[in-house]
Amino acid sequence: MYKKNELKNLIYIQENEQCNEQTIKGLFRSIVEPLLEQQTESIVLLRLEDKSKNDFNSILKRLNFTTSTVYDFSKKPIDDNFKNILKEDIWEKTEFVYVLSQRYGAVLVFDYEDAEIENYASYYMMYNSNLLSEAFNIINANSKQDLKKYSEEWRPDRRENELLNSSIRKLVSNLNDSNQEMLISQVGNSMVEDNDAKAQLDFISSKSRYASHELKNLISICRLYSEIIEKQTKKIKFEDKEVENSINNALKYITKATSMSSNMLMTLKSVTKPDIKAYSLETIIENAIEMSKVYAIDKKITFKNENKLETEILADEEKLTEIIINLIKNAVESIEKTGEIKIYTKEEGQTIKIVISNNGTPIEKITQKNLFTEGFTTKTKGNGLGLAICQKSIEEQYGKLELLKSDKQSTDFEITILKG
Repeated sequence: MYKKNELKNLIYIQENEQCNEQTIKGLFRSIVEPLLEQQTESIVLLRLEDKSKNDFNSILKRLNFTTSTVYDFSKKPIDDNFKNILKEDIWEKTEFVYVLSQRYGAVLVFDYEDAEIENYASYYMMYNSNLLSEAFNIINANSKQDLKKYSEEWRPDRRENELLNSSIRKLVSNLNDSNQEMLISQVGNSMVEDNDAKAQLDFISSKSRYASHELKNLISICRLYSEIIEKQTKKIKFEDKEVENSINNALKYITKATSMSSNMLMTLKSVTKPDIKAYSLETIIENAIEMSKVYAIDKKITFKNENKLETEILADEEKLTEIIINLIKNAVESIEKTGEIKIYTKEEGQTIKIVISNNGTPIEKITQKNLFTEGFTTKTKGNGLGLAICQKSIEEQYGKLELLKSDKQSTDFEITILKG
């Protein structure tokens, strides 16, 4: 009969942010090292996968020279001196360390396989709390030897200590962010020194997935609570119209911020290799226009979709959509208050031309020559990567991006892409 991995339930209930490998190592050491230093009578319950055994090899060996009694719940025994008392292999890849003494108790449960990002782990952690019994009872239920006498004899604290543990988890979150930044810096510098282009691309792709994951979570939270606020405010009869308008405006700008953040997720995906398939030209243009409207929320801009072609094109749907959004966003920025942005298409042999046109402020002649040069920008904020990345991305899809013209009548950018 299938038995549920109840240790994972603890991870899910606590809802901590996933931690990188370096942070998990630090947490493990912080739980075990006090026993090495104090030499107090205690028990240590362990379950580790092969990689973690290697990572913690030195600290595990030192446990042999302490007054701690170590019980092993790993699939493969860790050490001949540790008593392996695992009853059934029901915990999959979940690992843990649980320590208990007269005045100190702590547990760390972590799972790398359960996390969405490579080399990250979901985790559960508790220090000096009566809630330690939850993890203890789950572990003891799958033990060949009843360990209940220890939990009955040693109770380091009869309170939950919720504030203490909340503070520790916040500290861990900050530590994890610091470790992540340090790792990015170290690996990035190393790759530059080695001039390893493939490693750089793999690294950037990995970090973009991490950032995309974090942004997605934040966007979901913002959307959820803005929807709750909107539903609740509809039930209220405001006597003061100014207050009502203020709340509605706030919700409008929260919606704008979340939509813009969603667009950013697509930008992060642009560093990965294109996935070229046949897609509906009409759908891509419609979606790009709809997603771009958020940038014009404070202006009076007319969007015209003049595409008449019902055909498929060969492209990476997300990347092409992001390129069109980027061009429309630039068009919005060129229009001071009132204007028009239109998209029209034409068919030429085996290619489709997509033109994004606006009647905003024209681009200066001297600027036009450097538009697609990486690092060039006329904006006070930015790094000049927008159009350079767009051009490179469209070339990876066997297409072309160019400026057709920019004068008092209109500024026109043209994307050439293969027919499906």
